[in-house]
Amino acid sequence: MVNPLTRCVQDYALPPFASMQPSDIGPAIQTAIDELLLDLNSIEDDLGSPEADITWEAVMDRLEIIDDPLDRLWGVVDLLKHVANGPELRVVEAQMQASVAAIHARRAQSAPIYHAMQKLRASEAYTTTFTSEQQVTPPQ
Repeated sequence: MVNPLTRCVQDYALPPFASMQPSDIGPAIQTAIDELLLDLNSIEDDLGSPEADITWEAVMDRLEIIDDPLDRLWGVVDLLKHVANGPELRVVEAQMQASVAAIHARRAQSAPIYHAMQKLRASEAYTTTFTSEQQVTPPQ
């Protein structure tokens, strides 16, 4: 049986709140973490290559895509804490919180990604990008 939370992320659908159980949350979050780690390693390998393509699409768009599943699932947990909080949900959140924080820290502290963002910001193409894109790259 497919986890309904994992399925909603794959299908870009709304979470199945009516049929969802707290026991669905942990496996869905862990799957998203595992996939994010694989994708993060792949991006770091690509960006660390001497012939790396340092463009907005190759760096920032890819990061947005790989971050999305975990961000959406953790958002569901946050929402449920406010509208359907209970002991089972609190246990699952407590079990997953350290893993979620660890993968976010790993992503935020990635040297290859940081260096790619610095190269992107220093590139000539940066002066022609949209203001909103410029606001999400770190200052030099």
